[in-house]
This record gives sequence, structure tokens and C-alpha cells, in this order.
Amino acid sequence: MDASQDPEGFRRGGTRARGGVPARPPRLSELVAEQIQHDLLTQGRRPGDRLPTEPQLVERYGVSRTVIREAGRILDQRGLVDIRPGRGMVVAQPDGSAVARHYTLMLGMHAATFPQLMETRLIIEVEVAALAAERRTEVDLRDLRASVARAERAAGDFATCLEADIEFHEVVTRASGNPFFSWFVDPVNACLRASYRDSLAYLASLPRTLDEHGAIVAAVADRDADAARVAARRHLERVAAEGGKLVAPAADAADDDAGAAPTRQ
Repeated sequence: MDASQDPEGFRRGGTRARGGVPARPPRLSELVAEQIQHDLLTQGRRPGDRLPTEPQLVERYGVSRTVIREAGRILDQRGLVDIRPGRGMVVAQPDGSAVARHYTLMLGMHAATFPQLMETRLIIEVEVAALAAERRTEVDLRDLRASVARAERAAGDFATCLEADIEFHEVVTRASGNPFFSWFVDPVNACLRASYRDSLAYLASLPRTLDEHGAIVAAVADRDADAARVAARRHLERVAAEGGKLVAPAADAADDDAGAAPTRQ
């Protein structure tokens, strides 16, 4: 049901209770955003599809242009739409960027700690590596080898090596064949990309990283899930042990008692 069918009910919304304490009523723009999202999904729209124009949305939902624009900003922040000048709202290609912003916000507000994020990553990525060994394609294997070779060729270039490092883990995740893993791992990569403070320390650990990445590639190439688990765990645990040398102060300040905070390999 849209606003034109029940405009008063649409505006009233409701209050959500948490722990018995009523939450603030949702703003009208939030209600409209939820309805647009619902309509977008039920209509089967795909990335790149254009939504109705602003005047059409105003008429459809019975609200002002200001409300429609604010609803659009909410959907843009969720990563559901892109707002393009002259084109209005376009269905976005999911990329995990909104999730990455939430991870970064949680760390910045100390709602969670960097070691906790990395603990979760360790649990997930070990099994992701095993799935990659079972499901990888020849294209995945080629891309894994290419990322390792790229870092080897640029062993003194921090930025290039870091991007190749991040790409390696994204390819492993892609090779698992489950896009939900990418939605976890890729946003973590985005957080980690911004967390380094010492490029020299990172480059000093690069030979170990390349050896460990090579072991993961060998296990994936052999379709040996158990070996992939072992290689991934060895790599991530080593990174966790050395991470305190590398992460930005804002990240390791999140938990002063956590010891060496792990970071991207």
C-alpha cells in the first residue's frame, strides 16, 4: 500500500519499542524511503534501472519534494540507489560500501574493537579459503596468481602492494562462490585499507605475506580444502600477531588492553 491509498496512516507511521522504551516515531522521509525500497524490490528492478522522476514520486506517495529528496538521500546512504544530476535516482550496483561505512563508524565510536573485527574475519576467511579451493574457476586461479605476481614486482611500492594484497583476498572470497561472503570481506578490506600507519613495517612483512599467499594459492590450485584452511589460518594468525605495529592509532586505541591489534596483511 502506498501513500495515496492511506496517506494519513502512511504519515502516522508508528513507534518502535526497544526494551520497553518507546523509540522516536520514524520521520516521514524514513517511511517513504522504506516504501520506495519495498516497491523497488517487489518490482524486480535491476542495477542501472531508473526510478520514477521526482514529480512522479511526489504524486505516487503524496508527499512533498523535500520529503522525496530526503528519502532519496537515505536510500543513497544504504547503497540502494545512486542519485545522478539530470537523471534522478538509479538503482545502484551493490558493492558493500554502505556496510564499510558502518564498520568504520562502529570502530570510530568504540561500539566494537578492531581485534573483534579481526577475530570475526579470521573465523570467516579460513572457511572461505576452503570453499575457494573446492569451487574456484581457472579465472579465479589466474587472478590469484596475478595479484601475487603484482606485489612481487612492486615489492618496494607500499600503495601497489597493499592494493594487490586486498585484491588477493577479494579474489579468494569471490572464488568461494557465495556473494554474501564478499559482502562481509570486501567492506572489511575497505576499513583495513585506511588503517595502516607504517608503510615500512608493512613492506618489511611483505616477504612473509607473499609466501603465505603463495601457500594459499597452491592449496586452491590443488583443490585441497584442508590445506587451504591451514594456510589461511597460519597467514591470518601471523598478521594478527604483528598487527599492532601497523594499525592506525584510532583503531588500536579502541581497545588498549587487547594487545597487538591485527590488520591487513
